[in-house]
Amino acid sequence: MKTLIQRWRTPLLLIAAALMAVAIVLPLWGMTLVSTQYPEGLRMVVYPGRITGDLGEINALNRYIGMTPISADFFVELRLLPIAFGAVAALILVSAFVKRRWAPLLPLLAMTTVAAYGLFSMRGRLYQFGHDLDPTAPISIDPFTPPMMGLNQIAQFASYTYFSWGTLLPLVAGLLIALVLWAGWSRPRVAHPHPALALAA
Repeated sequence: MKTLIQRWRTPLLLIAAALMAVAIVLPLWGMTLVSTQYPEGLRMVVYPGRITGDLGEINALNRYIGMTPISADFFVELRLLPIAFGAVAALILVSAFVKRRWAPLLPLLAMTTVAAYGLFSMRGRLYQFGHDLDPTAPISIDPFTPPMMGLNQIAQFASYTYFSWGTLLPLVAGLLIALVLWAGWSRPRVAHPHPALALAA
């Protein structure tokens, strides 16, 4: 298997770069909110750089419990994601043509940094939205933290949150890079004979 991965090193890294580039225009994360008033569900979809969906209706409902209105302008981090994804894709592309074992390590470290910052920032934002509630809101509820993934029930509202293709494709890209690194670093080095032994031969 290692030999096969080594043989396909450049194509695998090119695929990883393409996955990162495509992820720039795909949704990262989404939420569907369902209640008796909205049995068909209200949806919010987060992309790198923007948020789409039924934001007007969701914000109108959130005002009853004192939550901060959701908008792309509030999430400054989203503006940086297209640049970060593009930079990582460029690093992967360069590493595909640099025939060094360590070359794919640079984009993998960059991907890990972006992912860690993204998850940390997202967790903090979800905590902020569920805890910084307006005390003068019509409905008073206990502070809460919406889950990054899964089901959550607040009164008659049920929300389902999930990661989407814009998150999954970079994950696949990272696995491809990790495979290339594993195959490259586990390849045995070729032992060169001592010059004196070569002359004697």
